[in-house]
Amino acid sequence: MKMADIKLVYFTSCPNAEPLRSTLKELGITFTEVCQDDLQGGDLLKNYSSPAIIKDGKLVFGTEVVGAGCSVDLSDVEELRGILEL
Repeated sequence: MKMADIKLVYFTSCPNAEPLRSTLKELGITFTEVCQDDLQGGDLLKNYSSPAIIKDGKLVFGTEVVGAGCSVDLSDVEELRGILEL
């Protein structure tokens, strides 16, 4: 079975990034971190709230935004497990 490509997209000052990162680690999920601060202006990953989770190229947590924005409702471990279909 192919392992999902999961990205945690965030910006440095987002207060919700670390809690979501910790939850992903608690679930034992392998993921790549993408800091929006390091992306060029036209990068499509800058168009997501922070934090956001992209699974196999599709947004599964967070929202699309214009400019910076935070995801306010963090999922608990079980909700995140369902979102990621684990």
